[in-house]
Amino acid sequence: MDDDRSTRRLRLFLRVYGTVSLVLFTTLLLGFVVRWPMIDQGAPLHWVIWDRVTHHVAPMLFAIYIVWAVYLLRAARAPAAYSSFLDFTLWANLAHALVMVPMAVADPMYHSKFLTDIPFILLLCGALAAWRPSRRRLAPVTEAR
Repeated sequence: MDDDRSTRRLRLFLRVYGTVSLVLFTTLLLGFVVRWPMIDQGAPLHWVIWDRVTHHVAPMLFAIYIVWAVYLLRAARAPAAYSSFLDFTLWANLAHALVMVPMAVADPMYHSKFLTDIPFILLLCGALAAWRPSRRRLAPVTEAR
């Protein structure tokens, strides 16, 4: 019963989080494509990104996060079938947050990350830790021959 409730919560969370991520990162990627001045360095909305709109690192990361969001939406349909992906997502994002926190503390330019990226990442980690499929209910995976 608890596993069913957890699965329902996880499915809903993955749909919401995946959709928000897809919209957010697609919008930010488009901002880089058109070089929207409001998100460039020194502009009022620069706090939502970490790169100049003429640089190349952020758009590559946005592309990865867009693909990740699509897979979160796919995992929402059958979380147990995506348990390995969800475990990777949990641990990769937790590692990301653990690296990001001291960097944000050390550089005043990145203090805003305590209101944006860091809670966004930790929310995902917390939900996955709480609701990911139970190992007891997962059938062993056999290799394709």
